[in-house]
Amino acid sequence: MIREMTDQCQRTLVLSSIPQRIVSLVPSQTELLHTLGLDERVVGITRFCTHPDVWYRSKTRVGGTKDFDLEKIRSLNP
Repeated sequence: MIREMTDQCQRTLVLSSIPQRIVSLVPSQTELLHTLGLDERVVGITRFCTHPDVWYRSKTRVGGTKDFDLEKIRSLNP
């Protein structure tokens, strides 16, 4: 399945499959991913992603929303 979409910066994205490993860099999106039940797919969050608390305690933190650690993100193989 190839899915094409346009992001908020007007870039065209082409996904050949549904994302399996997600790193969330925005706290509100982290909460949304949790609400959608994507616990197993989310492998990394920022230090500002404090909700849900169980994710804050268990998920790998990759830095802040503006100063994230790109090498740590790469190591998670998102």
